[in-house]
Amino acid sequence: MSRVVHRNGARMPVRARAEAATPARSAVAYNAGSLSVAREHGIPHVEVADGADCGWTSHPDPDKAARPVRTVEDAAQWPLAHARCARTFGLRPDGEQASV
Repeated sequence: MSRVVHRNGARMPVRARAEAATPARSAVAYNAGSLSVAREHGIPHVEVADGADCGWTSHPDPDKAARPVRTVEDAAQWPLAHARCARTFGLRPDGEQASV
């Protein structure tokens, strides 16, 4: 097997898929850890750090993911939006948007 076939029919070399998947899995685990700490301490909100053009559910989503405050449960649904996503969560016990 030299290629991975995605649901949309796209074919990707196995090595490239592995190289893309490893950082994504690490990022998901890191974000899950942040959300776990939030839950343990009763913190209901996180501030999202992400690229300025990154959407919440996918890169082109018009709901942008740079600096909004989201619930922990909402963040758990979308720990990343795409491959090589730079999303992280900062705990926000106050639940308020940070000033820019």
